[in-house]
Amino acid sequence: MIQTYSKLFLSMLLALPVIGFTADAVIAAEGASASSDANAKPTTTLKIAATDTVIYVGDMHCKTCAKKISRKLYAVKSVVKVRTDVKADVAIITPQQKKTLDTGALWSAAQQAGFQPLKLVGPAGTFTPDPETKAPQRLAEAENSESKKG
Repeated sequence: MIQTYSKLFLSMLLALPVIGFTADAVIAAEGASASSDANAKPTTTLKIAATDTVIYVGDMHCKTCAKKISRKLYAVKSVVKVRTDVKADVAIITPQQKKTLDTGALWSAAQQAGFQPLKLVGPAGTFTPDPETKAPQRLAEAENSESKKG
C-alpha cells in the first residue's frame, strides 16, 4: 500500500511542469550568516528580473513561514507575485508592470509577519537595517554614517 502511494506521489511530482524564470539578473543568496558560521546555509543561485525586489530574512524555517511572509507581502500595493526560497531565507517580490514598490512598506510587511529583514535588494537600491531603529537604510547611507562615527 505504501509503495502504491510512493509511486503515485512520484508520478504526480514528475508530471508537474518545471518552473523556469526568465531573468534579467542572477543573484547569489548570501544567507543570513557569515560564511565562517558553522550553521551557515549553502549558497543558492536565484534568478530574478531587473524589476524584482528581494528580501533576505532570518529563520524562514518551513513552508508555513514562507506562506506567512507571502501573505503580508501580497498586501503591499502594486505587488503581483511573491516567491519564497526557504533554503535561502529569501522572498522575491514582483511588482505590477510600470510600477515601483515601496521599500518601506515591504520592509514593514516582513516585520509584521514576524521576520526581521536582513537586507532588501531592488531597483531602488540595497537596504540594510539601521542598527538602532531596525528601519531600512540605504546601504550607501549606512556606510557613510559608520565612517562619520569612526
